[in-house]
Amino acid sequence: MKPGSLTNVKKGDRVQLIYMNDPYSDPGEGATGTVDCIDDIGTIHVFWDDGSRLGLIIGVDRWKIIDISSEDEKQGERP
Repeated sequence: MKPGSLTNVKKGDRVQLIYMNDPYSDPGEGATGTVDCIDDIGTIHVFWDDGSRLGLIIGVDRWKIIDISSEDEKQGERP
């Protein structure tokens, strides 16, 4: 399975933001949150720890999935 494929991300995964192309609502590089759902077009909706709720957009935003059950991290970066 290719890192960053949709099958890598599921509800409940913890993510850390690397880059978001949103000048108005960007929670900031390094922000962390929990995946709430993935909609039909593939937007990954996240409850960010700062209380906001924003979606990660495939092909635009960059993030990594944080595996809190071990020290490993899987890249969740989109091409």
